Amino acid sequence: MLKEELSKIVENEYALPEGIDDYLIVKQVILVLSSPDPELRDKLAYRILYNWLLEKKLLQDEQLENLLEDAISQSMLFNGMGQAGTDTIFLRSFSSLLIALILIRDNKDHFLAEHTIRKVMNTLVRYCREEKDYRSYVEGKGWAHAAAHISDALDECVRSRYIGLTECKLVWSGLKKLLENAPEVFNSEEDERIATAATAMVELGKVPLSLICEWLMDVRLPMENDIHLRHIRINFKHFTRCFRMRLQKKGLLPAENKLIIIEEKFNPYMR
Repeated sequence: MLKEELSKIVENEYALPEGIDDYLIVKQVILVLSSPDPELRDKLAYRILYNWLLEKKLLQDEQLENLLEDAISQSMLFNGMGQAGTDTIFLRSFSSLLIALILIRDNKDHFLAEHTIRKVMNTLVRYCREEKDYRSYVEGKGWAHAAAHISDALDECVRSRYIGLTECKLVWSGLKKLLENAPEVFNSEEDERIATAATAMVELGKVPLSLICEWLMDVRLPMENDIHLRHIRINFKHFTRCFRMRLQKKGLLPAENKLIIIEEKFNPYMR
């Protein structure tokens, strides 16, 4: 769709164009998520999808499930997978946001089957293992932010009625890969978005905090004298701080704060 068409939709308070099938127009807007134009992709297409799917609650259950199948497919979430520094990242990353929107809708309306949620969760974790492009803000092209966007989708998985301790352990393996595989220290609060999903596990009573502490203590770090890999330790340190502050704000930290000990694991200045 043209920028002028999308702008008109926003200007008209997200009213649907007349004479066009709802499902068809949503799919046309989704095609724009691959655009390297930040206004077209982010400020227009994504915002329109957010309004239509969550506020106006457009589309029937089966149509939403079809969109979800498309979003986790090779042609969207895995389009150009393995590439770094190319424009294919925008479709991959914004497919994550589309997945998150549909999962938010399901967490409210309960229309997806358990096997579908499990398939989506497994696919998102696979994405965390395979993504190579960790750029945050791309000059002239806007947000790529793959680690943040996939974390948003995983957070909605954690909130699903079908997800328990076993599944959260798998989700953690995906979040951990984001922290391990990033080629440099996160610079756009990706650690905060990763912490959101981990915090939900504790807040919703799906994973004991003590178990997440064990998972963090089990993280294998590179040798301290390997200057080229020190960013891994730093990313885990920043994540641990984000996680601890979230729990503290929510009143979920016990008096004996094991996360201080974990801070020492990732912060040599505290030893």
